[in-house]
Formats: sequence, C-alpha cells, structure tokens
Amino acid sequence: MIIFPLNIISIFIFIVFIAFIIDFFFIFLYNISNTFKGGIDMKLENYAGHCTSLEFNAKMKQKRGVILVCGSCEQHGHHLPLDTDNIIGFETALRIAQNTDMLVMPPVLYGQVWSAKGFPGTICLKPDTLKQILREITENLHQQGARHIVLLSGHNGNYSILKELARDLLDDYGWENIWHFPLTFPKKLEKKAASPAPKVAAHAGELETSMVLHYRPDLVSMEQAACEFPEPPEDYLYRPMHWNTFLSSGSFGDSGAATAETGEELCNEIVAHISELICRLLK
Repeated sequence: MIIFPLNIISIFIFIVFIAFIIDFFFIFLYNISNTFKGGIDMKLENYAGHCTSLEFNAKMKQKRGVILVCGSCEQHGHHLPLDTDNIIGFETALRIAQNTDMLVMPPVLYGQVWSAKGFPGTICLKPDTLKQILREITENLHQQGARHIVLLSGHNGNYSILKELARDLLDDYGWENIWHFPLTFPKKLEKKAASPAPKVAAHAGELETSMVLHYRPDLVSMEQAACEFPEPPEDYLYRPMHWNTFLSSGSFGDSGAATAETGEELCNEIVAHISELICRLLK
C-alpha cells in the first residue's frame, strides 16, 4: 500500500475544491448569459414554443392573450445580423408578456422588406402573402380560445399589413380582440441620440444597433459599423426605389455611435410603454 504524505493529500483536496469552484462559476456565468439571450438553454414560461400541447391549452385559458411577433430576414448593414428585427421583436415581446400576463407565440421570421431587396440576405414576402400567413395563424389562435391577439411589428415595413389584417378580421368576423402595435423609438429618447437622425430611415443606425448591443452583443460587429448619411434622390418619394441605388453599406446614420447603455434605455422604455397600453386597453 502506498501512503501519501498528509501535506500532499491536503494540496490535492485543495486543488479539486478550487477546480469545482471555478467550474461552478463558469456554469453560473453561462446560464446568466443565456438568460439575457432569450433563454437559449432554459424553458421560458411565457413562450408558447416551449409549451407542451396540454400546457399551451391551459395557458390559453389563463392568460390575457397572446403576442405574435412579425419580424423579417433583412440586411442590417455590415455590422448587424439578418435576424435583427426578429431578435428585437422577440426579446421585447417576452418582456412585455411578463408584465402583462400574455403568452408569446413562435414569431413569423419573414416580412415585407421591399426597400432592402437589393442587398444579400434580404428575403422579401409580398404583402398579400404575409397577410395571408398572419391571417391563418390569427384565425387558428382565435379558434383555440385566445382572449386577445396582439400583432407586434418587429419590422416597420410590416406594420401597415398588420393594421390592414386587423381591419379585415373585424369586417369579416366582427372580431374586436385583434390589436396591432408597432415598435417605434420614443421621441424623447430619439433626442438623446449622439448622432443626427438620418433623412430616409433609422435602419441599422445608432438606435437600432444600440438595441441589439443590449439584447445580443455577441452578434454585433462594431468594427464593421458604417457612418453613412446619403442624400436621397429628388424623386425618391414619388416612385419606387430600392435603397441600394443610393446606399452602399445598408445602414443609415452613424452606427458606430451606438452603445449598450442607450439600447437598454430604449428597450426598457418601449417595453414599459407597450405594457402600459396592453394593461389599460386589453380587458
């Protein structure tokens, strides 16, 4: 039998203990990180996509209603992912749902993105196609007992379609429980932006980049952020024109001025505003 000196045994035990503490620490950091990335490895109680059929049925009877996010697969400059609108829309919806006792449905990840069609990665649905997809999802949700259905536009180009769909459902079925909400930058926070507002759109600029820095900083390549303030052609407002005819980077404004702190303030303000509306209007 080999007998180890007591001091060697003590050192070994100490090393094992330290290794355990370090391992536990990194597991803790990993779980915290994923919590702020939409709970990649954890079950989200207010997300229908993580429910079983029985759980979904029970929650439909308990909740105020459901939120359906309509985003896009669209270029957002050289520094943001194609999923930008889906990330912002989904993460915002999860926080609104927590405040309002709503259930978030799996989002519609494609939208009407005509203006950005000339850039790689942009996938554009025709307005009638998108409206039909949303209509059939909404009809299914209504048939399954949703008290209220909130259509949340994660992409600005979808909003008029959501509004038109809600009108159609009121005319066709008399449904008064279909709501449409845009994700818009609060005016008071727009004034706090470090850079000037671009003339055409706030697409992939300082504010939108800040929001992604808050929600998913791991997906932002700030070293690729552009600063572009194009002067739109004189006839831009009077005939169809894709952005790539006068925009090179795909982003408007000074994306490099974005910060996670600005993004957090923006996101919190948007969540609070829509949450307050839902609690006040959806009885």
